[in-house]
Amino acid sequence: MNRKYVICILAALTVTAVITGCIVTGTAVITVKLVPDPNPVTITENNFDQSEMEVDLNDDEDFTEYKDKIKDIDNVGFYLSIANNLNSDVTFQLLIDPDTSSNWSTIDEVIDARIEVIFTGLTIPANGSKVIDWDESVKYTSCVEKIKNILESGIFSIYPAAIPRNDFSVTIDSLVVIVTLTGSK
Repeated sequence: MNRKYVICILAALTVTAVITGCIVTGTAVITVKLVPDPNPVTITENNFDQSEMEVDLNDDEDFTEYKDKIKDIDNVGFYLSIANNLNSDVTFQLLIDPDTSSNWSTIDEVIDARIEVIFTGLTIPANGSKVIDWDESVKYTSCVEKIKNILESGIFSIYPAAIPRNDFSVTIDSLVVIVTLTGSK
């Protein structure tokens, strides 16, 4: 099941630079809420085919208006609030696919297709929960250059998963991708 998600672009400095012509460059933050509050998503190995989170930044007027003025994507981080619903620990992961038409039905298909793992290593204790802020997410984020390249297109899918692959159940209360970028006139 593909979902469209709330996309907010906070680009006051960049907008000022473009509108007034007084500032040549500026910094902006794009936040993509993949699990909008208060709509938690529970993902298991049995409903993985319904876990795709499709993002199209081109649906956002601000992104399309200013995307040609983006000089560089400086950093990528995450805000995550997640719970483990099982009696054993799991390691949470996010995978990113620039092809939103893939329609994977199992995590094994995604892994076999060599889709990039962009967030990994977060262990959630049995029947426990974790909240990861942007600063802490850096230690779990991988393949930043690959993420940057995919974000420039504005269209991608993110798949949440966990290890062990054959037995997991996690509920994501909030998942936000936070991107800082530099824009120019």
